[in-house]
Amino acid sequence: MRAEAVLALNELCLSFGSIAALQGVTLEAGEGEVIGLLGGNGSGKSTLLRVMAGLLVPDRGTIAWWGQGPLARRSLSRIGVLFDHAGHWEPLTGYENARFFARAYGLAPAQARERLDALFDRFDLRERQDDPVATYSYGMRRKLGLIEALVHAPHLLLLDEPSMGIDYHARLALYTLVQETAEAGTTVVFASNDMHEATALATRVVLLRHGEVIATGAPSVLMRSLDRAVRIEIRLSAPVPLDGLRGMPGIEGVGEETDDEGLPRLQVLAREAAGDRESSALLARVVTEVVEEGGQIRGIEIERPSLGDLFMRTREEGG
Repeated sequence: MRAEAVLALNELCLSFGSIAALQGVTLEAGEGEVIGLLGGNGSGKSTLLRVMAGLLVPDRGTIAWWGQGPLARRSLSRIGVLFDHAGHWEPLTGYENARFFARAYGLAPAQARERLDALFDRFDLRERQDDPVATYSYGMRRKLGLIEALVHAPHLLLLDEPSMGIDYHARLALYTLVQETAEAGTTVVFASNDMHEATALATRVVLLRHGEVIATGAPSVLMRSLDRAVRIEIRLSAPVPLDGLRGMPGIEGVGEETDDEGLPRLQVLAREAAGDRESSALLARVVTEVVEEGGQIRGIEIERPSLGDLFMRTREEGG
């Protein structure tokens, strides 16, 4: 283990009955790193965060915080956490809830007041800070949870879907704070389904599938693995079978969703062959397959792939 490792996970395994939530996860996080955990529902992101927070104990494997394990009591005040459903006392005001957390983390009254005033302003919650939490919307509760996670300037910040449910202004404030705290030496680990968020924030991303780490690295490094890859978006008038498209040589991932009109939209991640010129031959093969399956094409776009396309490819490989 590197001396500077804030977190060191080695072969972590955790099951809930017959369901394997984590399978041999090994990961280190250094000071000032921002690590994005990416994966679909059930991939193990939230479970892994809870293990990192000391809320779940793995069945096998080891985890150390600042070179020590199990989590030392004095280290608890160095960790800030935000999970999906933050616990609040609803009859109390937002400020009273946040002040409780600040004092519990050991902040003196004056220091707590200074930190809370700055954070309530930053997340645009100042006008509602004296209202009972029972009157807060979901997004406001999320912002309050972020304030509580950040108030004590933690050395390790664990965030589960941090931008979910919050408005654009608060999202920008969150992104800026994450970058500032990381520059000051805080280690940040966040779980997200937002590939743009991961690309913007993370110095390293970890792709999870069925509780296993399937890829890890800096976003730019992982993107280089998509060299000669293209993403083709095909808008259709009606669904078509996808088995033939998935079985084509060069196709690395196929996703299907609906647009605002409820019509199907295919996202195809494909790799150009050495003889393809400006993706035209590749595009022709894909379009021919769709048309032969009876597809009526309303529109086509082709571009270089994103981090999200890398995840689509790894998901296809997992079946």
